[in-house]
Formats: sequence, structure tokens, C-alpha cells
Amino acid sequence: MLVRPPRERVLPVHAGERVRLQFVNRSLMWHPMHPHGHTFALTAGGIRKDAAIVLPNSTVEADFDAGNLGLWMIHCHNVYHAEVGMMTNLSYVQA
Repeated sequence: MLVRPPRERVLPVHAGERVRLQFVNRSLMWHPMHPHGHTFALTAGGIRKDAAIVLPNSTVEADFDAGNLGLWMIHCHNVYHAEVGMMTNLSYVQA
């Protein structure tokens, strides 16, 4: 059975732009957030990563260069969180 979130979620980006992702965790759980098709640099340290732990009641900001055309998922690596909608799609759009 395929389960979809109630509304399609899409984050539009343009090729060549610098994108800042802001992961806000208002829960008491850890969330390992992972964008497919891209690596990013944490703004609080510049470390290149492909996943980042967002601790309870905290925010993580990450920058990446949009240079891998396509439709890419961004999601929590806790599978049960992704299954209930903790994911979005990163979609390249024409300028």
C-alpha cells in the first residue's frame, strides 16, 4: 500500500542558486534529515554532509548549491517519520 501525505509538498529551486535549508525540530525526538542528490554545508561550521541530526527543540541550517537537476526527496531517516509525512520533494524549476 502506498501512503501519501495529505498535500503534495514541493520545494522549488532554480539551477545554479544557493539554497538554505532550515530544519526546525519542535519535538523531543532526534531527526536525522537527509536530502537526496545533494550534499550541504552546515552554516554553523561549514562541514560538508549528506545528513544532519536535528536535536530536540533545535534548528539546523544547511546551504547547498542547486546543481543536480531532477526531483529529489528530503526526508527524516527515521522511516516511521517519513511514512507519516516528514518529507518533501526538492524540484528544479525553469527560471
